[in-house]
Amino acid sequence: MFVSKRKKIYRYGLVAFLILDLVVLGILAWNRLQSEIPDKIWTYVGREELLANSSLIKYSKEEEKAVEALHINQTSDKTTVVLEGVGTYEVKARLFGFLPVKEIQVQAMEPMEVAPSGEPVGIYVETKGLLVLSTTSVEGQDGLIHEPATNIVMTGDYILKVEGESVKTIQEFNQAVQKRKGEKIALHIRRGKQNLDVAVHSVLAKDGSNKLGIWVREDTQGIGTMTYITKNGKFGALGHGITDADTGTLMDLRGGELYETKILDIIKGQKGAPGELEGYINMVAKECIGKIEKNTPLGIFGTIFEPEKQQRRYYEVGLRQDIKTGKAWIYSNMEGTPRKYEIQIEKINRTSKDNKGMVIRVTDTRLLELTGGIVQGMSGSPILQDDKIIGAVTHVFVEEPTKGYAVFMENMLDP
Repeated sequence: MFVSKRKKIYRYGLVAFLILDLVVLGILAWNRLQSEIPDKIWTYVGREELLANSSLIKYSKEEEKAVEALHINQTSDKTTVVLEGVGTYEVKARLFGFLPVKEIQVQAMEPMEVAPSGEPVGIYVETKGLLVLSTTSVEGQDGLIHEPATNIVMTGDYILKVEGESVKTIQEFNQAVQKRKGEKIALHIRRGKQNLDVAVHSVLAKDGSNKLGIWVREDTQGIGTMTYITKNGKFGALGHGITDADTGTLMDLRGGELYETKILDIIKGQKGAPGELEGYINMVAKECIGKIEKNTPLGIFGTIFEPEKQQRRYYEVGLRQDIKTGKAWIYSNMEGTPRKYEIQIEKINRTSKDNKGMVIRVTDTRLLELTGGIVQGMSGSPILQDDKIIGAVTHVFVEEPTKGYAVFMENMLDP
């Protein structure tokens, strides 16, 4: 009797384990299916694009009836779509033809062309408000150590106003603080997407100045690479956003400028120590070549002054589905003029929405001699394949400087 009960418990446990195993496998398979189907596909008008290779995924013909420009073609092993007109359309993917998996946004456009740049540029940007780097202690005239802003103002906050008055520079901020010695000072700040009003009790320091114990930044500068210029004078650069070196947060910009720059030295990358471009930025009006209007996780964007002076060849933008693993080229100015350097595209994540859609490896012997691979400052260098511009360099692998990430060009054109 006792043995029989044990056998039943064992059987029930085995059945429960098998059911749990099937549930876990089902969830993993479902998640993989979701990840393999893109959320969005860019396509050119009139071109056939692959939606799925799996025979398990079916697409209802309802969309074709609803949208005359949308043509879905299904065979036993794949599904393709053709759009005859410019626009954005929703296509529903269904498992076995009835179980909804995902809605795919298909955006059709006329073929785009941009001019790859590859030129190093000096970048100067000003924050929209004063970026809080950290709070600190203050030794007061009373001999005590005070922390007036701790837990009130946070790293990554932006100070927009002091006592109701806008402050754009550190000088304006300091002047406003000095007017209210030892008093509580009202600050209007932005934290993430929220605007908040806080108050910090200022401290009269030993040197006689009035302090809030807040470290702030108003601007930053550096060197990067311009990726492309459009026919109407717009540019994209870097392939990633400008983040603050101390806080690691994407900087909220009031504006900025691009300047011509001169590369003085190249520090070669080594395992564990990424290299970098060292250059000189002469921030005078005649050296300013454009204005920065947007800072996003996919790059910086703006307008080039006098684009007609840019004598460049325009390339068609290759979409992610056009990209192949294998040979490609970085187009970059490492030796005084832009030229192609051979690379290998090793991995492609076609569902990537960020700036790490491809893994690339530098194979060009000349570039390896110059830089050791990918170095800081090369971010934004355009990538060419099959006579199309397909992406841009974004990151270097710290432990393997010959390798790095790249962003799809279509992502940079739709940040």
